[in-house]
Amino acid sequence: MSLVMSGLDCHRASIALRERLAFSQQEVRDLLLWLRHQPGVEGCVLLSTCNRTELYLSGETDTPWRLLCRGAGVPEEELESYFTTRTGTDAAKHLMEVACGLHSQILGEDQIITQVRTAMELAQEEKTADPILAALFRRAVTAGKRARTEVHVARGVPSMGTRCREILQQELGNLAGKKVLVIGNGQMGRLAAELLHEDGARVQVTLRSYRHGETVVPAGCGTVPYEERLAAMEGIDALVSATASPHYTLTLRQLETVARPPRVAVDLAVPRDIDPACAARMRCFDTDSLGACGPGNREELAAMEAIAGEELEKFCQWQRRQTAPERPLRFPLFLDLTGKKVALVGGGTIAARRIGTLRLFGCEIVVIAPELKAKADGITWIQRPYEPGDLKGAVLAIAATDNREVNRQVGQEARRLGIPVSVADCEAECSFYFPAICTGEGLVAGVVSSGKDHHKTARAAREIRKVLEELE
Repeated sequence: MSLVMSGLDCHRASIALRERLAFSQQEVRDLLLWLRHQPGVEGCVLLSTCNRTELYLSGETDTPWRLLCRGAGVPEEELESYFTTRTGTDAAKHLMEVACGLHSQILGEDQIITQVRTAMELAQEEKTADPILAALFRRAVTAGKRARTEVHVARGVPSMGTRCREILQQELGNLAGKKVLVIGNGQMGRLAAELLHEDGARVQVTLRSYRHGETVVPAGCGTVPYEERLAAMEGIDALVSATASPHYTLTLRQLETVARPPRVAVDLAVPRDIDPACAARMRCFDTDSLGACGPGNREELAAMEAIAGEELEKFCQWQRRQTAPERPLRFPLFLDLTGKKVALVGGGTIAARRIGTLRLFGCEIVVIAPELKAKADGITWIQRPYEPGDLKGAVLAIAATDNREVNRQVGQEARRLGIPVSVADCEAECSFYFPAICTGEGLVAGVVSSGKDHHKTARAAREIRKVLEELE
């Protein structure tokens, strides 16, 4: 199964183009359901933010951007040149870097982590995120969290909210006592209001409705009904708009009814809240102009790239495990070990467990180890390190030391002598696999896995023991 993504972002497409592919959460849900039923699509996740729209697909399709344009009802030829398509590891690497904030307008901006997580959650709720995409996005969220906590960004905690505050400080000087109206009480609007209030601004926030105990208003901020926003603009110093509305919250015609309009306006929305024509009456900033704050220093970039690379490798390891060919089941073979020599090299915890099991089968247990955690009664303990020749005369050999090289040597000698050997720390060097033993009245059962899930083996053994104990 293949992984492919197509996306456009603020580095290649202007806000006028990006807002044509900006989606509300409900629109994302509707589009995901439509995409999931397109030929070749096994899973899909759509990341839609102010700065980017990216579609991630798993399955057998190589044209995510075409599907995205068709689903959104946008002519393909108008946006084709602005899309970048990546496949396989390149697509996974890109998402890791996006989540770390490496491709944001503001290096390391913290809101992208929430946006990546939200994209995954929406896809999971609509059941369009298959296991590959779910694993990829979970790992990307982890990468973003690590970048946020492990990398010290010299500018502090960067976000569009902090850039909004910086722009207003540049335009208005000291914000103490300045009058600011924030249109929108969502996450971005509240963040902007809180930051401006911290700097001493007199902030009012618009509300479309108010429910006691449910509506969260930033501490220290006043409120005004959304329908009265034009009256509230009279004589203020700055306007900030941050809604998810598909329509303008302020048009030029509406602004012309305000006798004393704001000196400056900051539009944090995509699609834009403020009609660009309003720039004729006040200084306006959109998300593209907010992002110009430098690419970060080399140390920050290198640290974030390293985190993205580490999480990418973990995802690739997971994917390799999932796609590895299924191993054949292991054939159970029951031997009569009565009076026969079993050589066990090692005396630690694993060796002690093996000794406890072997005692049930009447064999001659010979242990070669400088130290021994099991009781030595009833066994032959050669109290020294392993030496070549120690396996002579054995019908089974077990290597269970904490030394990789010693275990390898034991495995080599056993295979040379034609003796079945179990090597505790290397499955590939085993010629037999020591089972979980289950016994009952005159019965014995052994359980082994194909090597993938040892916990499942332990659970199965417990259940089998219960059954054997109940048999008469």
